[in-house]
Amino acid sequence: MVPRESKVEIIKTHIINMKSNFDNCSIVVSSCDIFEDVWKPFFTLFFRYWPDCPFPIYLITNYKKYDDSRVISLAVGEDKRFASNLRVALKSISTPYILYLQEDYLLEKKTDTANLLRFFTYLREYDAAYVRLSPMPRPDKIYPSGDIGELDKNAPYRTSLQAAFWDKNVLLELLRNGESGWDFEVKGTERSREISRKFLCSTKMIIPYFMTTAIKKGMWYYDAVKLCERENIPLDLSKRKVESKTEYRRRKMRNNILHPLKNFVRKILSF
Repeated sequence: MVPRESKVEIIKTHIINMKSNFDNCSIVVSSCDIFEDVWKPFFTLFFRYWPDCPFPIYLITNYKKYDDSRVISLAVGEDKRFASNLRVALKSISTPYILYLQEDYLLEKKTDTANLLRFFTYLREYDAAYVRLSPMPRPDKIYPSGDIGELDKNAPYRTSLQAAFWDKNVLLELLRNGESGWDFEVKGTERSREISRKFLCSTKMIIPYFMTTAIKKGMWYYDAVKLCERENIPLDLSKRKVESKTEYRRRKMRNNILHPLKNFVRKILSF
């Protein structure tokens, strides 16, 4: 049996290590001023479902500031597309690791901070460049723990912009000025094959946010609007269009057919 004093020391050491880990990481919410109408819904849900978030939080803007003492606005100036804006922001952040989010990743359920920290430690445990926190797509090689796996060098969307922990320097190395987020997911994936470090992915959603994104091509998804209605969060719908109920039903039908088919094809190709 471990003496009580030893147990206390073990707990103290664990707490110190957790604090040290948190001090090495910042949350970066990628955005720009044209999405200002989404900031309030995002942060309302963020702090509602992740009230004990231990990381400093940075919001990328062009010139505007989000009025909340818990959020640090990083005004990068003229909008020069996703990659250029993110590069400028990252260079002003001192932590070696970041947790990447976007302003339309609307949290739907409570985030388990202790569980999230386990995935942050995988960066060092596996000398990884990246730990994606949503299995879209799923990892190609599942590790024995069952909750994390490795993305093959030839895996599509290896640098997906879903929520993920990043080694900041690796992310900076992969970004190219002027690229859009869509460009980065494809071309950044190609560039990532030249990096020897692992790219990892969870087998379950670790931060439970709405679908993959609440806005696409500047338009609110129908069900994202319904989420905000359920959460009593007002939206300024004069700023952008909303997907119609008919379009929503068609999209759901396509996804119900295409996603299982894509997963089946990936399994066949992996043999």
